[in-house]
Amino acid sequence: MIEFVPVNEENFKDVINLEITEDQKHFVASNVHSLAECYLYRNNNDVFPYAIRDGNKVVGFLLLDIDEDEKEIMIWRMMIGKQYQGKGHGRATIRKVIQMSKEKNKYTVLIADYVKGNEVMGNLLRSEGFRDYSFNKEDNKYVLHYELK
Repeated sequence: MIEFVPVNEENFKDVINLEITEDQKHFVASNVHSLAECYLYRNNNDVFPYAIRDGNKVVGFLLLDIDEDEKEIMIWRMMIGKQYQGKGHGRATIRKVIQMSKEKNKYTVLIADYVKGNEVMGNLLRSEGFRDYSFNKEDNKYVLHYELK
């Protein structure tokens, strides 16, 4: 069973040491890059980085962006370490984010995107109920929505 733990001093190295496969590197920003972006937006109090843990092992990284005014949650970044892929951690992460979003009962939509060509992520999102919303040409990303209400 997975859990989300805020990135902290104890798990920081585990998070930044996670790697993806060589062919995935142009689909996902590094965790160091993502954490640096969190630092840039730290005063907004709307970006939340998590270590994804399975038991005592950090298996992935999740970055959520919450927009209270728009009643939206966005999966800004999600990655599962290459040695943990294919074991259901990605699906479990998506399901847990959906569950958490519904439980808060104050958001109307959960947003996720993926870079064109990363069909593994696209198929995963669609299989969990996300629907195509738009294509961002500037970032070469598909944007999908999951209606929470």
